[in-house]
Formats: sequence, structure tokens, C-alpha cells
Amino acid sequence: MWILRRSLRAGVLQARLISAPPPDLASWQVVWAACFGVTIFGGGLCRPAASAEPAGYRQLAPGVLKVIPADAAMDDALRRGPLLEITEGQKGLAWKPQRAAANTTFVELARRIEFPRDIWCLEFAFKPPRRIDVDVPAAADRMQRSSLWYMVYRVKNVGGRRLLIGEDAQGAPDPTQRTVQTFEKPVRFLPHFVLESRESLAEDEGLFSSRSYLDRLVPAAMDAIRRREDNARQLLDSAAMSATDIAPGEERWGVAIWEAVDPRIDYFSIYVRGLTNAIRWRKRPDATIGPDDPPGHHIEQTLESLRLDFWQPGDGDGKQPVSIAYRGMFERMTLGGRVLAAVGWPARVKAQPAIGLERLGLAWNAPGLVEPSGDGPATSLKPLATVFGSLASIADRQARAQAARDLFGDVGMEAIKDLAAAATGPVESDQEAARRQALERLKMSPKAVAAAPLDGLAKIISELDAGPDAAARAAQAKAIFGPAARRIDWLRRGVVNARTLAAIDATSADPVAIAKLDARGAFDAVAAAVSSTSEEQQQALATALFGPGGPELFKEALADHEGIDYSWVCRYETSE
Repeated sequence: MWILRRSLRAGVLQARLISAPPPDLASWQVVWAACFGVTIFGGGLCRPAASAEPAGYRQLAPGVLKVIPADAAMDDALRRGPLLEITEGQKGLAWKPQRAAANTTFVELARRIEFPRDIWCLEFAFKPPRRIDVDVPAAADRMQRSSLWYMVYRVKNVGGRRLLIGEDAQGAPDPTQRTVQTFEKPVRFLPHFVLESRESLAEDEGLFSSRSYLDRLVPAAMDAIRRREDNARQLLDSAAMSATDIAPGEERWGVAIWEAVDPRIDYFSIYVRGLTNAIRWRKRPDATIGPDDPPGHHIEQTLESLRLDFWQPGDGDGKQPVSIAYRGMFERMTLGGRVLAAVGWPARVKAQPAIGLERLGLAWNAPGLVEPSGDGPATSLKPLATVFGSLASIADRQARAQAARDLFGDVGMEAIKDLAAAATGPVESDQEAARRQALERLKMSPKAVAAAPLDGLAKIISELDAGPDAAARAAQAKAIFGPAARRIDWLRRGVVNARTLAAIDATSADPVAIAKLDARGAFDAVAAAVSSTSEEQQQALATALFGPGGPELFKEALADHEGIDYSWVCRYETSE
């Protein structure tokens, strides 16, 4: 007993063991296995427990390795759905029986088909992604220093599950008698890792921008990663991992590698596909099923993926460690940051943006005040063109100036004057030629703009907004306005902030109180106010607050809660 007391570290457990009655042999085996990682067999023989790491492997501190248990949801083992080839392709055969239940016809029976399948899922464990600089082969037999992102992970074959349907007294299948059975089988893991970010990293990307990076094979990096992580452990790349089946109970360690990831990314997700054979299917968007179409022709399938969310603080220097994030963190911080930018805008520019919009007769949901969705530059200039047009429609010069000053402040007034002067005033000869050609393409001239500056600016801004992309828009703006073109984006942000403030004023949220919060607190305050309105009003407010992509992000931010740091998702190749 003295040996056991000396070896145990927890005082409470120590006291309980000393005062407890003598345990039997099985209890001693449990105690020794918990304390020393060994199992006692008859005759005092000890050997490592089955769960212990082989000698020489680096022992990870608790919490370093995040373990995701295998998905045990039984809805994957029994999917329900219609046979579209019948319910849609053969709907002309539908009829209403007179002496039988309506749901017993051929077409109606096809609406509730059950699809049982044996489902397996691997246990997945990982360490948060890290960066490493290594020399990789480049052109002309030369080596080039490259910064890689990588994630060390472990997979374990923990078996599968199947749904068994019992029989009635006559030996016929009885759907009411269902049991779940576990099974073991070798599994082939075909890794597919995608690192994605929706974070906007530049002004012209708008509220969010999609970036995707696929896992790469970089043999030159494997030794460097192994030396950093554990020189004694074999780490497999995706090709080696998929070479053979994983036996029941077997676990393997691997590494996923990504190249050329933008170092400025703070929030990102990693999607892992291949951990399970659970699938989902749906009719392809816009598909029309005819009576002669082959079965499955219009069906789109996808495997279930594991989504992991991460974030890294800092300025993109890669020196800060990556942390596990909770679902919705990116959406909440992004939307909250947009709210803080708006509520802090009046003090920075000495303006009253919401009052300025009111003087122009523009409500927060006025047509043309929200950026259109669809293709084209993410930061549309349409709201700015709408404001210029409304300013031009005010006949009284003093009232027009007051509305512009309330909306943009003195800095904005100077910005408008700079744009008008750049489009109409004298410039260098080379700039004059470029300006004339650019305005001629818009069927305008400096003289025409000078005759009605605000109308002219509104038309120019509208034409710029019709450009195919941000680069073309910037080039045309520079040709017309020269260095003053940078004023356009400043004024555009002013209109967006004014619209956001007007939308906040339409809710019960207090902008003064919000200004004292951080990004997450700002989002929570606005979300509570918006959520108290009708569903239709919520959609309109989210659009006014955050732009055309706002409702989607707002919904995602509300749907997930802090503490949920992984999820199983199904992602189709096409979107609806």
C-alpha cells in the first residue's frame, strides 16, 4: 500500500484508496493501468496497455490533440426520400383510388422510400494548423523557399453501424422492430482537405470574399514537418494514407499541406472529406425529369464532410498560433466590425449621415441605396450614384449643400469638389487626353460635366459601376479623375455607413451604447434588435445593414453558437 500511496499524485484519490477495503485483482489492474499505463496479468507480469503510445513517441500535453468522435447519427444509416424518376418523371401515372387509401398508389408509394446502408466513420484527431518555411523544388533544378501551412492529424478505424429490421410472426419484415448493430471492417481513407476563407482582405472585395486551397503533395516538406512534430513518428501524406485499407482498431497519423495560402487570413475553415461513407443526394438545380430519362440522371450526390473552424490573431506575420474557433465566429466578428465602423463614422468625419439621407428623401431601404447582388465588383458604386442623383435633384443650392454636409461632413464636401474639379478643370496634357477619351466613351465631355456637376458625377459613377470588374473600374476612374479617383471609395464608404446607421435607427438598438462595445458585442446588440422584428423585416434590415450578402451571413451567425467547434456538413458541387 505504501508503494501505491507514494506513486499517486491526487491527494483525494490517495486518501480514498488508503481507507477503502482491499480491492480484488480486477480492481488492482484498473488502478495500475490508470496510474502507470500498464496492465497486470497473473503472476505480476506487466506490459503496456493497448492505448499507450509506443516507446519513443512524443507525448502530447492534454488538450493539444483535439479528438472528434466518429459520427454515430443513425439518420445516415437510414435515409428517406422520394424516387424522383417516378414522383416527377412518371407523375402522369398518378391517380386517386376509390376503394383504397390514396397513399397506396404507385406514385404515392414512391414518395416515402427508405434507403438503408451500412455506415462507417473514422475517429479524427488533429492539432491546429501551423506554418513552416521549407525549400521546395522550383524550375531549372533549383530550390525555392516556400511558406506552407500544414495540419497533423490522426485517424482511427472504430467500426461502423447498420440498421436491422426485425420480422413479424409470419416472418415478414416488420419496420416497427428496428435495432442498431455495430460491425468492423477494413476502411480505405481517401483524404480530401480543403482550406477555405470567406474573409475580405481588400477594400474592393466587399463584405466577404471566397478563397480555397486544396491539400497538396509536397514530399520535400515531409522530413521538416516530421522533425518539428515528432521525429520518431511516421507521418503520411494524402497519397500514402490512401494506399491501403485501415484495419479495425488501427490508427494512422498523417499531414495535410497547403501552398500559397494568403498570410493575411485570420478566419478560415478546413473541410475534411473521406472520413465517412455517409452521403446525401438531391435533384440537380433547375433539372427537369422526363418520363424517358434514365434513373439517377438528374441526381447529385455528395459525401459528408467534417468542418473545422480556426482563427489566428495578428497582422498576417504567421507568428501567432492558430486557435480553434467556434461556428459563427467569423460571421459575428465580420458583421460586428461593419456595425462598429458605421457607428464610429459620424465622430470621425463630423457628420450626421442618417439625417443627411433623410434630407435627401432616402430611407434605409430606398431603391438604389443597396448594392445589387450578382456578378461584377463586390463594392458597387450604385448607392453613391443614387446619392449624387438625389443631391442634384435638390433645386435650392443652400439646401443641397446642407444635405451633402450632413451626409459626408466637411471632408466629404471637399471630396466632391475635388472630383468635380478633376473632371472639368485644367490638367496636364497627357491626363487631358486620357480624360477626354474616357469621357467620350461615356458620351460626355468636361464641358457637359461642368454645366451640371452633380448630374455629371452621378452619370460617371453609374457608368463606372457598370464596368466588368474592379480593375477596369479603377483604370477608367483614374483616366477621368486622376489622383482624385481615390475619393470615390471614401465617398462610397460614407454612403454605406449612412445607410447602416439609418437601418440601426429603424430598430431598438442604441448606436451610442454600441460604440462602446467590441465587434462581438456590437453584433449581439444589433442581432437582438433585428431578431425582434418580422421575418420579412429581418431580411430587409440585414440587407441594409450588411449589403446583399448580409442576410446569408446574418443567418449563419445566428444559427451557430459559441462552443460548437466542429460540424458534419454536406457540400454539393453546384449551388442553388
